[in-house]
Amino acid sequence: MRLTANIKHPDSDVKRLMIYDSEDGVYLFGYDKETDSSAIWDNWFEKVEYAIEASQEYSVDQNDWQEIPDPMENCQHDWIEPVRVKGREIGKPEWGKLEKLVNGKWIDL
Repeated sequence: MRLTANIKHPDSDVKRLMIYDSEDGVYLFGYDKETDSSAIWDNWFEKVEYAIEASQEYSVDQNDWQEIPDPMENCQHDWIEPVRVKGREIGKPEWGKLEKLVNGKWIDL
């Protein structure tokens, strides 16, 4: 499960948050833009409730969260759209190089 919410305070450096409930725990990602992008930071929590509690620092209420689909296999957890490290799907990741799925084709970012 993933949840996303925009920050209400225009003077905040953080513009958007995402919660990702994974097998390894719960991640709270922070972003410096409202558009889809890599997170600028992340925090780990044992439970979704703890991540939601931490998000209150940014005046995000429980009702502000919108559920979004989980990431596709081999894709980055902090992006909304399918984005992956190039070559990861064949076991030869090219770290620092990303590609995005657009109209059924992977294109370089």
